This record gives sequence, structure tokens and C-alpha cells, in this order.
Amino acid sequence: MSATLWDLWQEVVRAFEQGQWDQALKRCIVILQGAPACFEARMKIGDILLKQGRVTEAQEVYKIIAWHFTKAGFPLLAITAIKMMTSLDDRNIDVMDILASLYSSESDRVSAEAPHPQLPKLSVVEISQAGQNVDIVINLAGQELCDLAAKLASDEKGLQDYPEKLPAIPLFSDLPEEAFHKLLGDLKLKRLGRGGMILREGEKGESFFIQARGEVEISKLVGGEQLILAKLGDNAVFGEMALVSNEPRSASVRAVSQVDLLELTRLDLEREAEQYVSISKALKKFTRSRLLSNLMALSSVFRVLPHDERHAALDRFISMEVKNGQVIIEEGRKGIGLFVILRGEAEVKKRDGDTLVPLALLREGDVFGEIALIKDLPTSATVIAGSDGEFLFLSRKEFEDCIRASPDLWRTLGEISDDRLKETARLMTETDFLGDDEFVLI
Repeated sequence: MSATLWDLWQEVVRAFEQGQWDQALKRCIVILQGAPACFEARMKIGDILLKQGRVTEAQEVYKIIAWHFTKAGFPLLAITAIKMMTSLDDRNIDVMDILASLYSSESDRVSAEAPHPQLPKLSVVEISQAGQNVDIVINLAGQELCDLAAKLASDEKGLQDYPEKLPAIPLFSDLPEEAFHKLLGDLKLKRLGRGGMILREGEKGESFFIQARGEVEISKLVGGEQLILAKLGDNAVFGEMALVSNEPRSASVRAVSQVDLLELTRLDLEREAEQYVSISKALKKFTRSRLLSNLMALSSVFRVLPHDERHAALDRFISMEVKNGQVIIEEGRKGIGLFVILRGEAEVKKRDGDTLVPLALLREGDVFGEIALIKDLPTSATVIAGSDGEFLFLSRKEFEDCIRASPDLWRTLGEISDDRLKETARLMTETDFLGDDEFVLI
């Protein structure tokens, strides 16, 4: 099998990690001759020039990258280059101004339907097609090699055309230009190599991340072993629970490849939100959207539905803010609808005389109220909000309409209710205050 530019890129990564600057530059030059729009190769040249103290050349490379990827529909890559550029000279803000004008809510270029453009696939381009042989043709070293690499990385020839419509940036594209620019300045660039730890399970969440480039894996400690839950790639968002909760991180995140992350802290957001009402509104919209996305992916209620049906089902729900101690469902009443916890928690309790005995604690993503709807029986437990939060509510009528439209959802809810009945029976047997034929029906 012929070697590809992707194989060559792996050599770049290894050479860079070992401080072999000339070897890394030679291979970057060959990659750019075969794939001029390769973001990684251009950035790596800028990074090597910086390592060698050639600050002016590095700045110029970062600036060209920032300009191009801003206009080409890769705003996160552009921000990565901007952050490197402004770290060297904070007067270089003209590109930041352009990015804010193009991607803010005031721009007519941003569209929610605009697809994320794709970078060239290095794995499909053979080295021979690049027109050079990395070891034989390029016999330069030192300053001459740096000059050639800087010239090629700063050359705009061969870059792809610019799209008419641009993809939105999570959170930022809901902001007007001034607030966008302000929050953009608060973003911190975090660059890690393979194996770098980003978040640790159990730590307090203080920030969230937008993944500009690279791959990370999410893992959780289960039974003494680290279980891999998922892998995330370009444009992913993670850590957003820090924006709505002071709870510890529920999982760890580690870099699988070199990653470029854009970090925004809760403190920065809260400070800016006090000054800009638009940031406060955009933050609320963003957190709700992220929580709903997580809910659709993780909740057993929605996971069985085809992707296009999930949004239609969620559109039937209404949002309700709840306060700590608020009674959501009262024992003995007719079931009024289905509830999903979006943010916060709820306590399930059974009355024993004048005492409410706790049976369960429900958290984000949990569903309740489905048994009374499916079995058409009165509730036999009380549900109380255990904290301030936000629940999604589907009325009995909407529930019945939704069920008729989706047999899969009916089957799933039936399975959930059966499992919950069995678990409730076990709990009540352990509490030894209810008869065998009584169940929690909520």
C-alpha cells in the first residue's frame, strides 16, 4: 500500500514531540504541497517557528491561518490561530473584529442549516502525488528550511473557496457583535498532546470546552476499572454542566490525539452576563439546548426514537421552573402527565400515617409520572423537588397523542414502568410498612 500524507503527518507529530524541528518542517512542506488547505501542517509550521524564536514569521503564519479559516467556515480553527497570534502581540485584533462581525447574531452570513465544511482528507492523498520526496528533494536545513516553510505556510494559493453561508458557533453566534467580541476575548486556548488529561472525575466543574481540533475520550470509573463512554471529535462541546451546577465532574476527559480546546470559565460568563443582558439570555438558551441534546442521547425515553422523531417529541414538552420543596405530584391524585428532569433532582416519597417515607432520588434525565398514565391508576407516591431546577412536562393529552404517533415510545415507557414497579416493590418490602400488593404508581 502506498504511503499517504496521513502517514507523513504521523511522522510530523513524532518529530515534533521529540524536538526534531527540521524533520517536522520537511514533512509539513510536503503535506502542504499535496494539501494546501491542511490546517494542522500550517499551524505546526507556526508552532515550530515560534519554538525556534522566529516570532515575526510565526505571527504572520498564524494571521494567514486566522484570516483564511474565518472566511472558509472554520471559526474554531480560526480562533485557535487568533489566540496564538494575540498571545504574541495583543494589538493584532483586526481578525478578531472580522470574525465577530461574520459569526455574531447580527450577521446575515450565519445559518443554522449551514453544514460544517470539511478539511482535506490526508489519508486519500499519496505522498507521490504531492510532487516532492521529503528526504531527497528537500535538502535544506536551519534558516533556509524555516524560510521555505514560513513562505509556504503563509501562501494563500490553493486554499478552498469561501462559502456563502457560515456555520454557527455554539453560544457565541447567539450574541450581538459587541458581546461576541467581549466573550471571545475571555476564551482561553488549551493545547494538549496525546494522553493529556483535560478533566478528572470528581473535580469541581469550573469551565466548559469547545473542541476546535483533535479527539478526546470520556471515561468513568466503574467497579474499579476505567470504562470508556465515548469519543468526541472536531466541534464537540463538553463540560457544560459546570454552567448550571456546582456538582463534581461525573467523568474524566483525556486527549487521544493532539487537541486544541477553547475554554470558557463560569466566572467569566457570570461576570460578562452581569454587564450584557444578551449574554445572560444566550447562556440560558445554550445550557437548555445542551441539556436537551444530552437528554435525547441518554434518556431511555428518547433513545429508542429515530433521530428525526426525537425533536418532534421534545417539542410537545413545556418547560417548568421548580423550587426546592415544591410538590410536583401528590399521592392519590390522577396522573396529570409525564415529567423529565432537565436540571435538578426530585425525591419520591410514600405516606405512612403522618410521615413521608423516602423511596428514591431522581436526577437529570430521569422520567417520572409515566406509570399512572400507562396503567391509568391514581398515583400512590408523592414527588417533591429536591432542589431548584427545571423539569420538562408533557400533559396527559399530549402524552396520548405522542404515544399514538410512536408505538416504540409506548413500548419503552411500558418497560420503564414495569422495571420501576419491581424496584418499588423491593423497596417497600425492605421498609416493611406496606402490603405486598401496593406499588408506587407515579
